[in-house]
Amino acid sequence: MRENAKTYRLYKAVFIPAIIILTVEILFGMFFTEKLGTVLNNTIYWVGDNFGWWINILSVLSIIFAICFVIFKYGDVRIGGEDAKPEYTTWQWISITICGGVGVGLLFWAMGEPIYHFMTPPVAAGVEAGSREAAIFAVSQAMFNWSFVQYAMYALCGLAFALLTYNYKKSLSFGSLVEHSFNRKIFWLTTVVQVFAVYALASGVSNSMGAGLLQIGAGIQSVFHITQGNMVWLLISIFVGAFFIISCVTGISKGLTKISSITMMLFFFLLGYVLIFGDAQFIGKISTEAFGNIMDNFWSKITYNNTMVPEDQWPNEWTITYWNAFIIYAPVIGMFLARLGKGRTVRQFLLFNILVPSIFCIIWIGIFAGMIMKVQSSGLVDVWAAVQEFGMQTTIYQVLGNMPGGTFIQIVFLVTVIFSFVTLADPMSSVLATLCVRDQQIDDEPPTKIKILMGIIVTTVSYLLVVSGGSDSVKGLLNLGGLLMSIPMLWLFLENFRIGGNLLKKKNYLLSSDKGKNTALKKEA
Repeated sequence: MRENAKTYRLYKAVFIPAIIILTVEILFGMFFTEKLGTVLNNTIYWVGDNFGWWINILSVLSIIFAICFVIFKYGDVRIGGEDAKPEYTTWQWISITICGGVGVGLLFWAMGEPIYHFMTPPVAAGVEAGSREAAIFAVSQAMFNWSFVQYAMYALCGLAFALLTYNYKKSLSFGSLVEHSFNRKIFWLTTVVQVFAVYALASGVSNSMGAGLLQIGAGIQSVFHITQGNMVWLLISIFVGAFFIISCVTGISKGLTKISSITMMLFFFLLGYVLIFGDAQFIGKISTEAFGNIMDNFWSKITYNNTMVPEDQWPNEWTITYWNAFIIYAPVIGMFLARLGKGRTVRQFLLFNILVPSIFCIIWIGIFAGMIMKVQSSGLVDVWAAVQEFGMQTTIYQVLGNMPGGTFIQIVFLVTVIFSFVTLADPMSSVLATLCVRDQQIDDEPPTKIKILMGIIVTTVSYLLVVSGGSDSVKGLLNLGGLLMSIPMLWLFLENFRIGGNLLKKKNYLLSSDKGKNTALKKEA
């Protein structure tokens, strides 16, 4: 018991400032709702215009660094040491990795996003709005935005934490990163980084939940004809918040593995349904052409910007916002992915965490975005008009509602959105709690009370985002948080080379301090 009490000691220097910042944000949202929305909307363009180039460079580096670790000897290092064995089955790894990284974002942005690209493509794409070329571009860009760059960021950050905790026997924290980088503990630096991490992650999860609230509200309106509004969003917030907090409290081994498996089954059901009752031929054609477009324009798709056309805000509103969103999550989703990597080689860890979810997202978007292109271009449903009138969150319900068994499949999709958000918010709330305690080992669950508190904060901020400005407020906070977390993410990327190089010099791939060994021995005892 004493050991647990020590493990769960509150990190007050991180917890108190982060809570104060988040509380101020909540109070500002409660009493100055419209002003909050205006500020966050303007943030999209300020960050993009001034720092979009920097965010694009980091996104390119994430792909290059991942390739380096896969093809060079770094990939031979086994996480946890030469004799380490995996703790999760392949199916558990697949379901948790996909669901934990995808969250509700794929169901919200990736479903509504293609119709925007189709009708308002960027100048840099060189395609005419509403044309065949615009349709292929729209599907390919949505595929790309939700695949390789995102998961390369997550996997590289996860790799650094996995090696530090399993191979160096250090705690799962930014303190371990600071100590390894400077060969000594630097309290103030660790504290600053973790305060930023807690704030950025709480903002990021709140954004995802905000998107989820919009989409759940749209589903309720579509199925049950209950108009979206502040009271509806409040009730949804309370329900979904309670759901993911309960899951989070039960821990990874119990709650998350089961909910992730259910969510994956729902994903596969929806994919099969659309293929069977939709236009599979059209979907197959546009999906393959869209993937070819990715292969032809891989690097330019990462670096879209509004050079010499400042009036074109498409890059700021889409790709740069996406990269910022993923940067917010990268270090902390990395902390979560690290817990799944024991027993795998670096090469396996990176290939699995990048390719498996990327392939899933490409298939998912190919099918659903392809269906959206079909119904819009054929005139079956004017999806674009519905988006203009009711918001992007209505897109998928417009499409599903016009398929056989429309009401039933809309309900299934609505349930999937709820489960999908839980699979993201659950591990992220756990990571938030982890950042607020000292000396936590990678296999330990953080304290329940802090998990619950973080869940309540995330739920509150998400509700305020929705009522203050909807999806534009969501995007604004994503851009600001991504800019804050860009330095810690790059730091983790670069530290991987040093960590991997040191471990390659050891036959068993283990390099732990006496303190680390003693901690490990105590845990085993």
